Amino acid sequence: MFRSINSVALAFALFALAVFASHAVKADDSATSQPSASNGSITVTVVDSDSKPVAKASLKLYAKKKKSDSQDAGATPTKAKALASGRTDADGKFTFSGLASGDYKVNASFKKTGSKGSATVSVTDDSANPTITINLATADSGNGGATTAPTAQAQ
Repeated sequence: MFRSINSVALAFALFALAVFASHAVKADDSATSQPSASNGSITVTVVDSDSKPVAKASLKLYAKKKKSDSQDAGATPTKAKALASGRTDADGKFTFSGLASGDYKVNASFKKTGSKGSATVSVTDDSANPTITINLATADSGNGGATTAPTAQAQ
């Protein structure tokens, strides 16, 4: 009787070891086969033509499409949808976070002056948190892309 119990215990122990080993191998395999985690970020600084920070500039983040991703020649082009948007703080800064590795385009605009700018950036394993600066081209050179309302001019 003890001999059959020992055989059952040994068989159970081997089965448990096999199950444990198969899960350990799967855990190792899945870590290498899955895409990188979405833990990257892009810190954007928006400045005007005088290199002063632009507060409350609108930002939009887009996935940069590769030429191979473009549509057929006869197809109607579709407008890209922003992945995220935000506004700069008083220092002209904003951070997009939770980004996967890849190429991105950031568009910036400031409604008061009509100024716009953009930049492209890559989030990679080597550079998971890049910082970019966007210089806004002023549409109205009268206020120099100022971040506040223009002051009254003497006449």
